[in-house]
Amino acid sequence: MSNERPAARHGATAIIAAVCLAVLAFLTPATASAEDPTATSQLLKKDVLVGADMWTWKPQMLAGGLGFNAILGVPGLDGNPTVDEARQAVLDVNGAWLDDLTCSVEPALGDYSSAASPTGIGFAYGWPVDYGDGMPLEFSWPVLPSSIDPADFLVTKSNGEQVVPEGAALNPNFEYNERSTVVLVGDFGNDLPAGDPDQVFPTRIEVVAGDDTPLTLVGKTRRGKRKMVSAVGMYSAPTKSPYDEYSKPSERPGPRLTAAKLTRMSTKGEGAPKVFAGNMPNDGRALYGKRAKFRLRMLTTGGFSPDGIRGVRPNEFERYFRLVARAPGGRKVVVKKQGRTYRIGRGWLRVVGLAELGKKQSSYDQCYQEDHDNQIDVILNGTASAVKRIRLLRLPGTGRYSPMYNPGGPGTTPQPGVRYTAPSPPINQPVTIDLRNRMNVTYKAKR
Repeated sequence: MSNERPAARHGATAIIAAVCLAVLAFLTPATASAEDPTATSQLLKKDVLVGADMWTWKPQMLAGGLGFNAILGVPGLDGNPTVDEARQAVLDVNGAWLDDLTCSVEPALGDYSSAASPTGIGFAYGWPVDYGDGMPLEFSWPVLPSSIDPADFLVTKSNGEQVVPEGAALNPNFEYNERSTVVLVGDFGNDLPAGDPDQVFPTRIEVVAGDDTPLTLVGKTRRGKRKMVSAVGMYSAPTKSPYDEYSKPSERPGPRLTAAKLTRMSTKGEGAPKVFAGNMPNDGRALYGKRAKFRLRMLTTGGFSPDGIRGVRPNEFERYFRLVARAPGGRKVVVKKQGRTYRIGRGWLRVVGLAELGKKQSSYDQCYQEDHDNQIDVILNGTASAVKRIRLLRLPGTGRYSPMYNPGGPGTTPQPGVRYTAPSPPINQPVTIDLRNRMNVTYKAKR
């Protein structure tokens, strides 16, 4: 296969939305001029954090690395292409396309692929660009939206080249209680595996003092005092590309988890600027009502998908996840079934379903629209004495358990000779217990 980018690529870097929203993928908003960012992108720069998750008490970069290559900002998706025209444009950049898509309604173009048009990217990132790579960076504290700028980041590639991203934004982690993941867009590497002399991937992603508004994290101390911290100097140093080959599940270089936190269920901060809220409400209360007593929220290193394109569905806990708890006497309790009651000590817990995906529906098919961001919630019913005994969130990813892919995955009808991003390895993620709901922060800039 060819690893050359199309000749129409503009500039040294391209733009991408690392975890694409299908609802935005083919939008073509107008801009005031070539120099002005889109008005919609500026909505994500407003300093609004409402109950936004803190994942640790220490401000830090938790993870960062190449997500996927060259599938966002595909010019052939602009305008009003036919399905066949859009399919060919995606396949021309080695993107995946669902040839076997079957839905209860006529699929939209965005249901077939994770690829996005240049102007669709401009909707959230400011300007339309061509052919891009995506790179999500996860921080332990939410980011001050107005401080985000491409100049805040320096990316060093495995070939020694250093680049500044063309784009940086909170998309698609734009809900007011999220906002700890920044997605960079640019020319960060290629889809070649380790061992190929031409392989290129990011080996260091660093926050730098690139402008007069350095990237800033917002959190608070254990005593509840709000704190703002410069992120300058924080970095990630990946050693693998998501396109590397592997010989066993534990070596898979696909997406993983970087944090998980158990809290009491709250709808504080649910919502986003109206033009970005098409898949809402998607919280546990909206989907499950009073049964949603607790929320185990995970933070992923890439948008989780069963194949790279389709969405995760609210009724699929058993397809991907397990919970591991420890009873007071030390007995291990493995929670495998959605809807089953598990007794732990004198209390009990029950998995109600998944949330932080898309809207509640009477049934879910291959065209289910979800937000493809870096958070998924496991919604629980039960008693505090039982749920606080949860120790691990597991994604076995083998046997009867499906792994997850980021948006560079193969879909269900991969093309011969094309290399796609790898699936997730088996994951055992420790769970932080925060039943007092202390690890979140609210901040609104004064007008």
